[in-house]
Amino acid sequence: MFFLLQVLFVVGFLLSSPFYLLKMLRRGNFARGFWQRFALYSAELRREAGSGGFVWIQAVSVGETRVALLLIERLRRRWPGLRVALSTTTSTGQALARKQAPPGTLVIYFPLDFLLFINGALNLLRPRLVVVVETEVWPTLVLQSKRRGVPVAIVNGRLSEKSFRGYRCLDGISRRVFGAFDLVCAQGARDAERFRSLGAREAALRTTGSLKFDDALAPSPAGAKAKEFLRACGVDGGRPVWVCGSTHAGEEEIVFRVFRGLRAKFPSLFLVLAPRHPERTRQVMAVAERCGVSLTLRSEPPWTGADCLLLNTTGELKAFYELATVIFVGKSLRGRGGQNIIEAAASDAPVLFGPAMQNFEAIADDFVRAGAGVQVADEAALRSTLEELLAKPEQRREIAGRARQVIAQGSGAAERTLEAMAGIVKS
Repeated sequence: MFFLLQVLFVVGFLLSSPFYLLKMLRRGNFARGFWQRFALYSAELRREAGSGGFVWIQAVSVGETRVALLLIERLRRRWPGLRVALSTTTSTGQALARKQAPPGTLVIYFPLDFLLFINGALNLLRPRLVVVVETEVWPTLVLQSKRRGVPVAIVNGRLSEKSFRGYRCLDGISRRVFGAFDLVCAQGARDAERFRSLGAREAALRTTGSLKFDDALAPSPAGAKAKEFLRACGVDGGRPVWVCGSTHAGEEEIVFRVFRGLRAKFPSLFLVLAPRHPERTRQVMAVAERCGVSLTLRSEPPWTGADCLLLNTTGELKAFYELATVIFVGKSLRGRGGQNIIEAAASDAPVLFGPAMQNFEAIADDFVRAGAGVQVADEAALRSTLEELLAKPEQRREIAGRARQVIAQGSGAAERTLEAMAGIVKS
């Protein structure tokens, strides 16, 4: 079985490497730490790692890295002196980790999930515990850690229907891997049942809720800079601001069309657009030009005559959500799967999202049921709902207030997760 995993990895790596190399080139910032993906570490990093003994937390991209940073802060508060290593898969996650990880955290890239490279990382970190965040399960990491007697945990675990079906296709491998976890902290009952069906042991399962509720209500450290930048763009407290976060290809054109239509009734409306992947900046700029929307870039000096701020940086979206009048969260109209709406909903603005929320179905359902978020079916519904909300401040306040109540009720996952982890952290 383990040999089959390695063969599948090699075949998958050879087939997918051209795609991922192109993706890395487009995203940029891949050179720093590139060889860490093959467990080739500098002498400086090896000195920093020393004798190991880390709690190794693996996060894929920005969203998982935010969860990991919250977990690290809580772990350190409870167990001062705990050595923590944080690895990420994407360059955007790596940038956030390097920028915001607490002092003393060893930040590296996650190696390719192949025996040679995973062993290299395990030899560097000599972990006392391995923690994976949310959805990505790394078979070689999990099984090699267990072979070395290192406990393995999932925190903030969730499984969409699509991911669940994918793991079920590899039933024998999935049961071995999920059965190897010492702790599975699932976000909700539906996630827990899916983990159970894939082979997670009953004794290892806990339903702890989403850690993103705990992180959401804390103000962004970039709030003052965001406000200052908007002011430099000519956006004062009297102008309505529509913030669109985590948009994907095809959605920007919809947003620009809706924005142009809304400006006829709300001429001072200002748009802040944050593509999910900043490397798509040029593509989005071309769409804006085609739609007749003038842009200023966050990475450049502000332009007071612009209709829209294109947020082409990483780690600042939450700060602009806090300044919004209304919010739309993308990958939900044209993308598939949606994005987590909790961070946006923690602002004082109502949150809208499209019908494609498969990756966050339970959270989306909770917000819609409570009247704490608005799910729109298409472009026409997005425009009509925005027009109504921009005209009715009291309705905006009611939705935002209910959203904060949902978040407050959902908080506490961090403490429940720490309680669940206590036995294996101290062992």
